Amino acid sequence: MRDRAARRADEHDVFDILMVCTGNICRSPMAELILADALSGAVDASGRQVFRVHSAGTYGLHGYPIDAHAGRLMTDRGIDPSAFRAREITASMVAEADLVLTATREHRAHVVTLHPRSAQRTFTIREFGRLCTGIDPATLPPGDAVRRARAVVAAAAAQRGMFTAPRHEDDVADPYGARLTAFEASAALITEALALPVTLLAGDQARR
Repeated sequence: MRDRAARRADEHDVFDILMVCTGNICRSPMAELILADALSGAVDASGRQVFRVHSAGTYGLHGYPIDAHAGRLMTDRGIDPSAFRAREITASMVAEADLVLTATREHRAHVVTLHPRSAQRTFTIREFGRLCTGIDPATLPPGDAVRRARAVVAAAAAQRGMFTAPRHEDDVADPYGARLTAFEASAALITEALALPVTLLAGDQARR
């Protein structure tokens, strides 16, 4: 299993974000695609992508495409979901991630069980969005985007206990098997929760 330092020793420095749900065909791929699109403008001095966004499921339906409703919503946003294929999460994925965002508290617990040292960089999507409200952008380091993103995660972790919420305000409900409106509701929650983190992570390079 490679840790994050080993990964960076043989690759250009990137900030790895892992999104997690259950089957990896509804919530986490929507979150992956929405976030990747929003961060797509963040590049280093060589024009290479700063952020790597990917996803997996705690019981991932390996090789499956994105759910049809979820795919339709992404297409409506101008995001092509056709290349997406589901995966099952592994400890290595967690070990290499700089930030892990999960659909629910249950998924967060699963991630931390897989790799206990990830606890300080693992949040539910909505929890992370809430904790980011306590971060002053002026306190983040200027310049290097990866350094800035790491500072955002550390600052969010430091806010834990100061911005608590009941479970239903931390979780994104599973729309699997439901009507399109349930997927729209999930996508809206994900988009809303990620709006401030995108600005903090990418700064002026965030896609508006």
